[in-house]
This record gives sequence, structure tokens and C-alpha cells, in this order.
Amino acid sequence: MNIGIDIDGVLTDIHAFNLKHAPPYFKRKWGMEVVDETPYDIRDMFKCTNAQWFSYWRKHLIKYATHEPARKGANDFTIRLHEDGHEVYVISKRVFTYKKTPMGKLMRRIVRKWLRKNEIKYKSVIFCDNSIPDSKKTACIKNKIEIMIDDEPININAIAPIAKVICYDTTYNRQCEGENIHRAKNYEEAYKIIKEIQ
Repeated sequence: MNIGIDIDGVLTDIHAFNLKHAPPYFKRKWGMEVVDETPYDIRDMFKCTNAQWFSYWRKHLIKYATHEPARKGANDFTIRLHEDGHEVYVISKRVFTYKKTPMGKLMRRIVRKWLRKNEIKYKSVIFCDNSIPDSKKTACIKNKIEIMIDDEPININAIAPIAKVICYDTTYNRQCEGENIHRAKNYEEAYKIIKEIQ
């Protein structure tokens, strides 16, 4: 089977990274406190402006993209899928990666280097436009993805009508339910779901 896997929130725990780094940054810079710890997006977490969101990520993006480790078991999971004969596609909407600019080129290089460093086994990396809500759905159709592993509700709901989705369980996607949506709390559960589906 062709299996897609997301980076931010699935291969990494971006939510934990933000909960660690954002509160001190927003408190120091603007005196802001967390409004809601559950959302995926910093803008919802702090009810901040796009300019404040951009300021936070300008300071933290490279640190996150280069040093944040893969979730426990991520590399073993992709290796097992490969050994079982599946093709793994890394499908990401990470900021800048789809742009044909020097920053886009840098971010694509950082992603590939990070995947090598964390020993993630994959056939191809697909960078989707993060300004288009259902760009991952288009990538899944184009690459004949049968199962997509994602955490972001907008992606899960867009892909579920055309492929099975393993929803990597987090506080911000608990409302995602449906016939094609399966929930996994870790890679062991995700692997069992894939074995049952095939």
C-alpha cells in the first residue's frame, strides 16, 4: 500500500514544542498568557495576531525544524512498513517548503536532512501549499495514497472521503470521527491498524 505520513504533529510533537517555548516567549514579549492549551495553532492558543505568530516562528522555526526529535518509535515504524512492502510518502504542509524561493529551498533541505538524521524510511517527500486547506488531499489523490497518518483536523476531514486516515491522537483533533477515520495514540497502535486494514 501507499502510506502517507505527516511531519509536524505526527513525526514530531509540534504541540509539545509550542507548549514549552511559546508561553515564555509571549509572556516576555507581550505579557500574554495561554488562553487555551488544546489548539494546534499558536494563534488559537494565545488569541494572538498574525504578526505575533510570525514573530514567534521567526525566532523558533529553524530550532524546531533542525533539533526537535522524531516521536519515539517513528523510525522503527517507517522501517517496519518498508519491510512489509509498503511505500511511505512523507506529505507535509510545513511553512515555506512549497515555495520556489531561497527560503523554500532551505526549508526543503532542512526537512530532508532531518529525515535522514532521524532515520525515517520513505520513498518520497511531497511538499504541499500550506495556504490551500485541502492541498494534502490533492497530493494523496495524485500519489494514490491508501492510508494517510495525520493530526490536523483540516487535513483529516479533507482526506477521509478519498482514503483511510489514521488520526494521530492529540487534544486538538478529538472531534475528528468518521467511517474512514481510525485513531492511534502511538506508532504501535498505528501499525496494528494498518495490519488490520490490509
